[in-house]
Amino acid sequence: MKMLTLVCREKFKEDVLVLFATLGIKGYPVIAGAGGSGDTGTVSGTHGWTDRNMLFLVALNNDQMTILVNAVKKLHADLVTEHSGHEIALKVFLQPCEVIL
Repeated sequence: MKMLTLVCREKFKEDVLVLFATLGIKGYPVIAGAGGSGDTGTVSGTHGWTDRNMLFLVALNNDQMTILVNAVKKLHADLVTEHSGHEIALKVFLQPCEVIL
């Protein structure tokens, strides 16, 4: 089992939710209004939707995760293309995950 952490600006929320729905992913926590700093700038998390991040946490078995990772990579590529090749505020991290309860 693996845990995918997806961090993006709130403006990409619908893109991520559509992707999850398309893949039949139904269980995941969402943390809205997060601030932070990274390659695409700093966000305080206190202003409008353009200045806030969202975090999605998805735990899946390895086979399902492979499908999700490939779909997220395609989504990222599509969004970069839509933004004239500029990097976008969408980062994804993958780590091992063990259910203990």
